[in-house]
Amino acid sequence: MSEILRQKLIDSEENWLNTTFWDIHPLFLLVKSGETELLKEQLHIRMEKFPSGRITKDERKQLEYLTVSLVNTFMIAAIQGGVYPPHVNAAADQALRRLARIQGIAEIPVLVNETALEMCALVRQEKEENTGNSHVEKAKQFISTHLTQEITASDVAEAVGISPYHLSRLFHANTGKTMKEYLSDERIETACRLLAASERSIPEIASLLRFCDQSYFTAVFRRKTGMTPARWRSLNHK
Repeated sequence: MSEILRQKLIDSEENWLNTTFWDIHPLFLLVKSGETELLKEQLHIRMEKFPSGRITKDERKQLEYLTVSLVNTFMIAAIQGGVYPPHVNAAADQALRRLARIQGIAEIPVLVNETALEMCALVRQEKEENTGNSHVEKAKQFISTHLTQEITASDVAEAVGISPYHLSRLFHANTGKTMKEYLSDERIETACRLLAASERSIPEIASLLRFCDQSYFTAVFRRKTGMTPARWRSLNHK
């Protein structure tokens, strides 16, 4: 008997997690399309007939490998849905950090469900914020991929291929923000993700995102979120 066939029989007998392609594919498509409400209705990554008592180390490992695979699947769906890959990677990294700390196996399907919904929400947010103007969307993409670099409105306009004046008018008309404001907001949003999902220090994050010093970073962060970076990390770090 081949190893693949043997594993299929084991999975069928144990019925650990309902994770066949045909079970997961519809959920993949919902995440990709940002359909959060439909996903909530149909999400069904669940334990079925899984022993409630102790499990062997090998069984635990198999369950963890499957969880990693599911997280990666929903991460790919979100990227295909248009979310900036580093944002998705940060969410996936946070989920895997949670997995490493989980004690009871009943928490694992909860983690997978929450991760799928988070990825779906990122796609929905991306779609809601899409202006429909190709120049503005190119500018937003350029800004998002250069958050750790010093960039100016002229740099963005050159990348988009129109004059800084024309782009500035288009950008504000379509987003309600100047490019400088948008850049600052994107950096703070990225800082929030780094504070929640990484071990980088606050000064390191401030420097990485091109804030001149930690005091200025804290002031901008407080103005945007209503709390200090340290307070944000204490409430959201997982």
